[in-house]
Amino acid sequence: MFEINLPSKIAGNRLLLPEINVAVQPGQPVAIQGEAEFLQTFLSQFMNPFSGSTNQFKLEDKPFDPHSNAFMFHQSDGLYKRLTPREVIRFWLKLYKSEENEKRLLAVCELSEVADKRVRSLPLSERRRLHFCRCLIMPSQVYVFDQPTLHVDRQTKHVFHTILEMLSNKCIVITTTSLEEAIQLGTAFRMTEHSFYQVEQTSHDQDASEAPKGDAPLKLAKISAKMDDKIILFDPLEIDYMESQDGQTILHVNSEAFFTSIPLKDLEQRLAPFGFFRCHRSYLVNLQRVREIIVWSKNSYSLSLNDQTKNTIPLSKGNYAALKELLQM
Repeated sequence: MFEINLPSKIAGNRLLLPEINVAVQPGQPVAIQGEAEFLQTFLSQFMNPFSGSTNQFKLEDKPFDPHSNAFMFHQSDGLYKRLTPREVIRFWLKLYKSEENEKRLLAVCELSEVADKRVRSLPLSERRRLHFCRCLIMPSQVYVFDQPTLHVDRQTKHVFHTILEMLSNKCIVITTTSLEEAIQLGTAFRMTEHSFYQVEQTSHDQDASEAPKGDAPLKLAKISAKMDDKIILFDPLEIDYMESQDGQTILHVNSEAFFTSIPLKDLEQRLAPFGFFRCHRSYLVNLQRVREIIVWSKNSYSLSLNDQTKNTIPLSKGNYAALKELLQM
């Protein structure tokens, strides 16, 4: 078990980092969602722990120095651009004295077809997959990934999920600005200006048991939301999806967000006749907007929407089974 115990960090009258206490179990990645500024302050503590403390990081109840002993992926990490992916991997294999197989690494990271191209000519997603190769080469018990799937294509996200499965006996910490990705990648925590807490989730069985049956009679309804001093009434079929965040319900309509005082659970009951489905404890989706069900791994799923920004939202394992039954898949 890898333990993180960071005191709050204050500069002047401003809180830069809330107090953070979290235990990371092997094979159970912890994904921390927050604003980029807070995440960078958090990650900086791995490189420069607060002075005067020896117990900020522990591995198996012993002091642990992540700066020297953890694998860390940063957005700013560079690559040898004059080399090819094959040459970079060979360099890492020699550097870390690893016995990993070069061809296997290229295949796992889906780089075989570009193995002999110069790194400088590769798009961002392929360079990111090359970075992922290093975590399979460098020996460590703790792995820290800074927004690993930011701005990459779906193929690269699939590769990252595969790598997480390959590191199933390791302690993994992931940071992301996306709550959907945090839920998708592991046990989700939120970091705000004032607090650090685990995102509430129910068990898969409970999620499935709470899923609407879809047999309620059709009826008319309007969903109210506030914008400045106005109250807007939405037709249910205008809404792409809804989410619950920090005790508030947010309606997503044509790439815009509107707040409503109606709890998500009440909306689930009211909107079942209109084809809305509780895909996750924190999300309610209009199934008419769903374009694709994405299977990242055997325990990780998302729904890709056919809205203006092609959003993806999480689908829990239990509700994946319920959705398949509902859609007669």
